This record gives sequence, structure tokens and C-alpha cells, in this order.
Amino acid sequence: MYVELSQRRIIAVPRRPEPIEITISNTSDVIGGYTLRFLGADPSWIEVDETEISLFPDETRTITAMITVPDGMVAGDRRITVQVRELTPPEATSVEEVVLVVPEARSVQMRVDPMALTAGKVGRFGLLVDNTGNTTVSGRLTGTDAEGKVQFEFEPPVLDLEPGEHAVVEIKAKSKRPLVGGPFVRVLDIGMEDPPPVGAPAPVAPPPAESVDQKLTVKTPKKKNRAAPSPGSEEPPLANASFVQKALLGRGLLSLFGLLFALSVFAVVITLALSKIVGQSAADRNLALEIAQARNAAATSGTSGMSGTVLLLTSGKPVPGVAVDVFPADDTSAPIANTATSKAGTWSVSNLPAGDYKITFRGAGFVQIWYPQALSADNSKTVTLEANSKKAGLDVSLGGVPASIKGTVLGDDVSAASVALTVPVAGGAGTSGSDSTTGAVVQTVPIGSDGSFELTNVPSPSVYDLVVTKTGYATATQRVDVGAGEERDGVEITLRKGDGVISGAVSSASGALGGVTITASSGQTEVTTISLTSGDVGSFTLRGLPTPASYTVVASKPGFATQTMTLTLAKGQKLTGVALTLGKSSGSLNGSVTLLPDRDPAAGVAVTVTDGEQTIITATQSSGDIGRWKVGGLAIPGTYTVTFTRSDLASQTLSVSLDASGQITPGSQGATVSAAGIEVSMQPSAAVVKGTIKQPESGSSSTNVPVGEVTVQLSSGTATYTVITATVPAADLGSYRIENIPPGTYTVSVSRNGVSPTSTIMQLTAGQVRDYSPVLAAAASISGTVTQGGSTVPAGWYVDIYRSPDYPDDPYRTVRTNAAGHFEFDDVDAPEVYVIEVRPTRGSAPQGSRTVQLAASEQRTINLRAEQ
Repeated sequence: MYVELSQRRIIAVPRRPEPIEITISNTSDVIGGYTLRFLGADPSWIEVDETEISLFPDETRTITAMITVPDGMVAGDRRITVQVRELTPPEATSVEEVVLVVPEARSVQMRVDPMALTAGKVGRFGLLVDNTGNTTVSGRLTGTDAEGKVQFEFEPPVLDLEPGEHAVVEIKAKSKRPLVGGPFVRVLDIGMEDPPPVGAPAPVAPPPAESVDQKLTVKTPKKKNRAAPSPGSEEPPLANASFVQKALLGRGLLSLFGLLFALSVFAVVITLALSKIVGQSAADRNLALEIAQARNAAATSGTSGMSGTVLLLTSGKPVPGVAVDVFPADDTSAPIANTATSKAGTWSVSNLPAGDYKITFRGAGFVQIWYPQALSADNSKTVTLEANSKKAGLDVSLGGVPASIKGTVLGDDVSAASVALTVPVAGGAGTSGSDSTTGAVVQTVPIGSDGSFELTNVPSPSVYDLVVTKTGYATATQRVDVGAGEERDGVEITLRKGDGVISGAVSSASGALGGVTITASSGQTEVTTISLTSGDVGSFTLRGLPTPASYTVVASKPGFATQTMTLTLAKGQKLTGVALTLGKSSGSLNGSVTLLPDRDPAAGVAVTVTDGEQTIITATQSSGDIGRWKVGGLAIPGTYTVTFTRSDLASQTLSVSLDASGQITPGSQGATVSAAGIEVSMQPSAAVVKGTIKQPESGSSSTNVPVGEVTVQLSSGTATYTVITATVPAADLGSYRIENIPPGTYTVSVSRNGVSPTSTIMQLTAGQVRDYSPVLAAAASISGTVTQGGSTVPAGWYVDIYRSPDYPDDPYRTVRTNAAGHFEFDDVDAPEVYVIEVRPTRGSAPQGSRTVQLAASEQRTINLRAEQ
């Protein structure tokens, strides 16, 4: 039998099939049967049309196998073996080694939280960095902004992540604040670059005081001074965030300065006017004073009065500081009395003589009106005062000069979105997030492709909700308080993907229950709906939920106890069949589930709580407080059966009794109760076999060291589990682990090229973690001495070893003799037939050779005589 492979080194890119051709020749004189096996590779990686063939004498056949390694394979070399075994005498076996080279696939994902932050000089962000590739990622975190004004501090500054590992980093962004004007948006780009070579100066040296805290400050240079990076020297940003800086002198303070300036100008004008009056003749001055005194005496010598309240036209709230001027009905050129509204919006004028009057109301940013709601004196209503009377209730509503709102909607894709200006419902949402409690829509405008929007002719002053909607996204709401005539700019709203759905039904002890308010909240996202009261009564659907996320679902209705549960949605998940049951009185159960024997938190365990009539199903949390669960809305007093199930764990059931106050009674069975709730530890339903394979160290019979690339096979006759011991990382060298093994009797076999295999039988039980760490026999080796003319050759002679089928073209290994003429080949494949040649220099003719038949684990010592 002769076996040849088309290639012995394969670049194995995950999910890309790679062919390998195995050529088998029958060199015997009879028909031969052959079977083909791949050792050291998961069977799912190999696709081969036939594994058993029959060949006539001198017949040759080629079998093509496709090797496909899965995603997640760690980069590096991995050896597998092609074994061809002859089924007919002499039952020879050929073992050929193939090296799978998995290339490095570097992949890093980053996410900044929050994505937008409003602050002064310093903003603090959180950064989650995930190594999603198959190789170790080492790099230094970098931060840039468009203007090069921001200094960045990362803690820690340098990351070293194994595949699948993640890290949480604190970012501190620092920049000088704008002196005046509105908030200034700085877009921050976060990335990672390769760490500097050992001994190279760091790009920016951190201060000595911060070196202990592992902080790094990066000050980005201005763009005009930045040199063009060399190819490969600068990585693209992996995450972005917005740093909104408030100015030192905001609009409010500037408005105050403007008002003070106007008052100063007004004072100067009054001073000049009074100076001119003083310069008039004495007769004119006396005449003016007599006229003014007579008019004031007539205007304020009466015994009548009037009063009222000024309210906002948009919200009905009182307006303080509004000027109220009272004119004679027949002369509205100059007021005879004036006052201003109080904090409660009220005003009053007294000491007025009986007569007819007209009243006007003026306020900064408001449209001037005449009582009761006229824009001119001619269209206003005359107020008649009787002698010794007080007329109250002269109320008016003021509207501000139309305002405007400009802003930007942030998000991955804001096209086809719209923003609606709505009037909030009393008790609605606060500042931001998804909100379904808004009221009447004032106006709606589309959002530009760059995310910008503008609302004009906005009634003011008032409080509004800006509601951004787009199909497939969560509704985003932000509340704004618009002053009279204000031109609001710089409003930012983040639109988040909302493709998740939670649907189900609400019921009570008497059946389906409609009119129940169901709210799902997660961070700043909140979506509310009401269960149907007709048709499919009790059913509900919560749409537009951003995913992935964990949501707290609250069901409430007057007269019923509120029920709360926590649900986790995967990316794009549409969760159906959620059952909510409301009881007439309120009780709750909560606790945690752990795994034996290490008591690690158990995620995704189904928790079913029932009293025979009411059944509630939830699950332990998979993120955040992993393993925790809570069920509310339980009727009390009552006794409940609580069942914990997961496909890979042994189910567990316990009985819990709640008294009239909702406390667990001492009579409960199977429950361990603490201040944290009901504690349950679950036993795995399958066994685990793990260990570390060792082998005597070369040249030593007493020192055993871990060894990788060892095949460990667990077989019960009906099921087979095969793994290869690890070679990387160094800490896991020689380690293996087989999980989810059904209980039963198994044969464990351990084999490695060049080593005698070993096996044993073990009995596994549910939940058992069995350690099996055998020490293999020493690896096969060939050593010896080269002599010439009765003396050992000098150091530096070349000794080549060939597999017999490869001789003389492809040497298996090459070593050189030492000063004593000694050579040694450690850890060679066996059983095998080798040809060994010796020559004084590379390229010279061989001066001696020998054929060696080597058995597994055999340490052969030979002598080679070189011709003179």
C-alpha cells in the first residue's frame, strides 16, 4: 500500500472549503480493502464522498476531501492526521500529517456610552471594547476630534485582549469651553493603534503623577499642523461620540447684559430730555406742571378700582412682570395709571374716578393686546367704573411672539424620519426617551438627510414634546421649554433602532383582562400600550423596541395589583406568548439561581410560578444581574409551586407559601430563603470530562510536562466525542474539556503520533466533573554517534532522516553532530520506517546511511559509520 497527499500544509480560512486529495495505491498482488479516517479534526469539518474503497492489484484511486474549519477558530497551526488502514492482510496502516494554518483575523468592536453628552470643560464617557477576532489584540487607544481641540484620557490606555475577551475603559474628554453663544458640538472619534515598539518613545508621555493610575492623555494636534500619516500608521475610528460643550456666557446671561445696556441708553435719553425741559422758559415749565398736576389729581382722586389676572394663552399658567396701562376711553395717547402683574399673574389699580376706561397689556416677547383680546384700542372693550366700585375679573390671555426650534436628529440612518411638535399630557414623560403620552400635534416636519430640522411659527411661550418617529425605530421624545419669541437652536435627539416586539395577553383569575396599561422600559426607552377590550380581549403588542436590550415590563390597572417582569430581547427578536396575570392583591417572589458545583450564576432558566389557577412564567436574567428573577402580582395569602427548568439542567421544584403580608412562611418546602430572596442551586443533567495530558520531558524520565495536539476520544458505542489538547495559550497547554456528556459508561482513549496510545473505562453520572489526566509514554526518538575510521566525526556533520516513502527527495528532519559526534532526533512519528544519512557538508554526497524500523514510544540508539 502506498499513500500520497496532494498538499501537507493548508491555509484554512474559516467557512471556506479547502480540498485535499488522498491517492491510495494497491502495491500487493491481491485485491485490497482500505478505510480512510481523519484524526485530530472534528468530523463536522470534513466532507468526503467515500471512506472505504477496494482496489485491484496495482490499481490507484484518488479520494477528494473538503476541509472547512468553523468560525471562532483561534489563529495558528493545527495538525490533523490522515489515516489509511488496510482491511485485508497484511493490515498495514499509513498515517500522513497535514498542517492546517488558520490565518489571523483581527476584529475589534467599540461602543461609547453615552453617545452624546452635554457638559462644560470636561466630559466623561464609558467605552466597551470587544475582541471579536481570532487572535490576540494589543493596542493603544486613540482619540481625535475635527478641530484638534480636545485632550483625551483613557483608563487603561493600552489594552491586551484575548479572542472573545472584552474590556471597559473610562474616557475623559477635556477642551476649553466657548466664551459666548449656544452649545458647541464636538464629534469625538475613538480608535486603536498598534502599541509602539519596545524602546520607542511614546507619542505623548503622561505626567509622572498619573503613571501609577495607568492614565494616558492624548492631545490631538490641529489639523493644519498634522502631517499626513504613513500607510498603515493610523487606524480608522471604531466608535464615535458627541461632546456638547456649553458656553461660559449663555443666552440668558447675554440677554441680561443686553437689557442692562438698553436701560443705560434709556436713562441717557431721559436725562437729555429732562435737561431740555429744564432749559425751557419759566412760564412754559409752570404751565406744563399745572397741566400734569391737574390731570394726575383728576385721575387718582377717585374711589373706584379694577383688577384681574394675566395668563398664558398656550398653557393657562400665570405670567408675572406684564405691564398693565389704563387709559381714558376717549384718549389712548397717554396712560393715567399703570402697574405690573405679580408672580401669580394678578394685577390691580385703585384710586380711579368713575368713568370709562381702556386697558392694554405689554410684556417682553409677547404680542401687545387691549382688553379683552384686541390688537388695537379701537377694537377693544370699554370698562365702565361706577363711583365707589371695584371691578374684578378683568382677565386676559397673552400669546408670545411666534418662536422657532432648530436641531439635529442623530442616528445611523435618519432619512425618512419626521419630527412632530406636540403638547404634553399632564403627568407624561419627562425629558427624553420614547414616550407615548404626548397630546395634540401642533405641527410635523420631515427630517433632512443630514438629520437637521426646523419648526417655525411655534406658539410661545410653552412646553412641548419633540417626537421623532421612523418605521422600524424606537420613538424618541425630548421635552423643550420655549420662551416667548425664543429662537431655540442646537436641540439634539438620538434616534435608536427599534425592531423588537413583545406581544402576549393579560388575564386575571376570572379570564382575559382588557384595558390594562403595559409599559416596557429600558434606560431612556419607554413604550406603552393598552390591552384590547374587544375582539381578542386582553392581547397586547409593544412595538419599536430597540434591541438587543433587557426590558422591565409593568402591567397595571386600577383595582388590580401591578405585575412586573424582566424580559431580554436579542437583536431583532420578536418575543410572543408573554403571559401576564393580574391578581386582586399584591405579592411577589424573587431570588437567584446558581449552578453546582461552582455556584456560578445561571442565565436563561425558566421560572414557572403557579397556584393552580394563576400561572406566571419568567426567566432568570442573561445580562446585568445574571441569574436573578422576580415575579409580582401574586394573590396573597397563597401557596405557590415554583419550578426551575433549563434543557441542560436537572429540573427543580419547590413549594412556597405567602402570608397576608406577602412574606414567605416557615412552612415552605425545598426553599432556601435569605434577604436576597429564594436561593436555588441546580445540578447539570450531563457530565464533564476534563484534564491535562502530560508526557516525560525529552532527555528526562522523571519530569512530566503538558503536551498539546493529543487526541482524546470518549466513546460509548453509540456516541463519540473527540477533542485535541490545547497548544495555546501557554497557560492551557495540554488541557482539554468535553462537556454535555450524557451519563453512562465510556471508553476514554488518548493517542499522539509517535506515542503508544492509552485507554481506560469510566462511569459518568449526571452533574459529575471527572478529571482524567494520564501521563503518556515517552515519545519515540532516534539518537546515536557518527564515527569514521574508528573515531567520532568532528562537530557540524549533517545527519538527515527520511520517511522511507520520501527517500531521498524530502528529508523529514536534519540535525548536526556535536563535538562528540553525537546526534539526536526527539519526538518523531512512530511506528515508521526511517532512512538516516550522514554527510560532512550540506550538498556533499552521503558517506553513510542506515534504515531504522521504529515502534511507538521506542527510544532507539544507533551508530553510523562514515566512509573515509
